[in-house]
Amino acid sequence: MAGAITFGGVGSGIDTESIVSGLVNASRGASDAMKSRQSTLTSATSALSKVSSLLGKLKAALEGVDEAREVGSYTASSSNAAVVASASGTASPGSFSVSVQSLASEQRSYSTGYASSTTALGLTGSLGLSVAGGAVTSIELSASDTLENVASKINASGLRVSAAIFNDGTENRLQVRGLDSGAANTIAFSGTTLGLELAANKKQAAADARITIDGFTVTRPTNQVSGAIQGVTLALTQTTTAPVTVEVKSDPEGLKKKLTSVVDAYNAVIDNVHTIAGFGSTKGTEKGLIGDPLLRSIANRMSSSVSQVIGSGTYSTLGSLGVQIGRDGKLTLDATKLDKALAADPSAVAKVIGGTDTSSGAADVLRDVVTAFTQSGTGLIASRQETMNSRSKALKQRIDSEEERLARYADALRKQFTVMDGTVAANNANASYF
Repeated sequence: MAGAITFGGVGSGIDTESIVSGLVNASRGASDAMKSRQSTLTSATSALSKVSSLLGKLKAALEGVDEAREVGSYTASSSNAAVVASASGTASPGSFSVSVQSLASEQRSYSTGYASSTTALGLTGSLGLSVAGGAVTSIELSASDTLENVASKINASGLRVSAAIFNDGTENRLQVRGLDSGAANTIAFSGTTLGLELAANKKQAAADARITIDGFTVTRPTNQVSGAIQGVTLALTQTTTAPVTVEVKSDPEGLKKKLTSVVDAYNAVIDNVHTIAGFGSTKGTEKGLIGDPLLRSIANRMSSSVSQVIGSGTYSTLGSLGVQIGRDGKLTLDATKLDKALAADPSAVAKVIGGTDTSSGAADVLRDVVTAFTQSGTGLIASRQETMNSRSKALKQRIDSEEERLARYADALRKQFTVMDGTVAANNANASYF
């Protein structure tokens, strides 16, 4: 039996187990070769996973500049914390005078005061709520309901309101608060209202934010004002007594940082491909991927996409903006050249990198190439790994079969040597007798 402890040569004095091991090892060539091929496949599959991971990082960097609004880089500042300004790529340099007359708010209504929030109210009927002029939702009340029960029922209604218990130190009140600010989001109460409908109990009305920008009145339902100044969002924190100056400036350093991230991620992929597949006179480190056509395709298609012409004119390629590809296949960023292009024609720079609403930019083209290789399940790398895994599984089955054959061969040899050992022992006994 394979794996059993044997003591060969007891009768003959011959180390038969060493002979069995030698004969079996001499027949192990096919199994060892298959194990070597399987190890190469496993290592290659793991190496492709690293390439895919690096391509994923490149794609993430590209998604930071694949739209024109992300390419244009601007900063917005405010002279007063009452207005916090931020800018996107679609902004334009300029200065604006902003005054905040009122902030947007949500409605807050309170019920009549009660001594306890956990004592039955003894009320029956239904509490009707209508939010933003919508249909009335009825909250059914029973005599055993407490303030806490009513709050729970309101919160479970699915309406854009929140109910809680408010204690002023003497009495408990039901507070009903709108979840959305803006004048349109009023809350109306009907039926058994617990005093929520009383004007005196509406402590805060639903209202829009109201500001002026360069003398023009602007209203919004929230305190985030966007769309008034192109590419700029104003976060309102308090009203003002004097105009606040909001200034938008170009920020070329922001684009440089984004492009540097793309260049670094791109070069990380190329370095990894060259390391495992080989480049020039340097031999690859991954036996199963040396000179691999898939890896050559990754490098070639990435290089081709970077060199693609986008539109026409002075600035129509990444190279014209300072992003150039070297003989080693890696990118470099000429910051001086990029600054010159931004100063001369920022819209052309945005078009080359991020494209337009109807055409792709260089970032889109390269991102699509990366996606073709990294798409989960259907990408070229995933397909190649699936093929490798199938071959590895097939080899595993063949290795197992070969190991079983070798085990049977060893058992057969041991049986033969056992018979021989017995015969030699008997002959030796007879010889001693004679």
